[in-house]
Amino acid sequence: MQKIDARRTPNAKTAGKAKLYAAFLALLFLGLATLSLCTGSGNVGLSDIAAYFTSSNSDETAKLIIEHIRLPRLCAGIIAGVSLALAGAGLQSLFRNPLADPSITGVSSGASLGAVVAISFFSSVWALQIGALAFGVLAAVAVCVIGRIDGKISIVSTLLAGIAVNAFCGAIIGYCMYTVRDAGLKGFIFWTLGSIDRADWSGIALSAAICIPAWLVILLSYKSLNIVSLGRQQAFHAGANVGMIWIVTGFASVAMTAASVAICGIIGFVGLVVPHIIRLLVGPDNKRLLPLSAFGGACLVIFSDIVSRTVSPTDPVPIGVITALIGAPFFVALLRRKGGEND
Repeated sequence: MQKIDARRTPNAKTAGKAKLYAAFLALLFLGLATLSLCTGSGNVGLSDIAAYFTSSNSDETAKLIIEHIRLPRLCAGIIAGVSLALAGAGLQSLFRNPLADPSITGVSSGASLGAVVAISFFSSVWALQIGALAFGVLAAVAVCVIGRIDGKISIVSTLLAGIAVNAFCGAIIGYCMYTVRDAGLKGFIFWTLGSIDRADWSGIALSAAICIPAWLVILLSYKSLNIVSLGRQQAFHAGANVGMIWIVTGFASVAMTAASVAICGIIGFVGLVVPHIIRLLVGPDNKRLLPLSAFGGACLVIFSDIVSRTVSPTDPVPIGVITALIGAPFFVALLRRKGGEND
């Protein structure tokens, strides 16, 4: 009888591919992070970066640029990229729909509305963070309440409720932008297009305190998400508490999305495109999909920030514009590829 080589089984091949992709994304992440620290209007090079992190004698001007401008931007980009990609991957498993992303919960537009309200009435950074988080959670709760039918969560109704809440919040934001003076208009546009120009250590610390535990919740829930992605009936027969999985994963996704929006504004396509691409590469198993999506999301946001500063060093283009320009063609190509496969 011929023995079967375990190394040649489909699962082993997929695991091998996942390790290669993980190594590639890790190297890409390190390369982009280094390039991000070297990119900008100030004259800071690799030698200055190395001197800063090795505690060697470094130029004071370069040290200030790295510590107060470049490094906060990098950390904010990592928080936003990881949070949006993980939230997108988790929600796509919950909804069993690869087109789902954090915006369908209403949290992105809700958090943006909270930031706009805080800007209008308060000047504190903490008020802005709290406003974004509070309104983001309220928007997500509204979507869940509206989307429930006969006491159960309906996927279709929840998606439609998310569209309605996003439109409602967008209308209020539009009205605020219409009535505000020109001096405050750019600040509002910042929250609707996404940027990390205003990232500072206090905002990053608060967002990290919320996002990191939420990341762990999502990453450790990969088995539950795999079960739920099979369907409600299959998950029920497997003994899974579907309602609790929805609550835990949904709340973690809402929390990390709101926290990232609080420091970066709305950055589109990251939570939609990145998990979709990773799923095509390594399959739907969340054990591999979630960590690779986290790396991919961070890489996309950091790369977009580098492009925005390269195109306009003195007044960087909003990151949301760059991610849309990158993500939209990719997504259209993927949709056409999937459509051709289904013919």
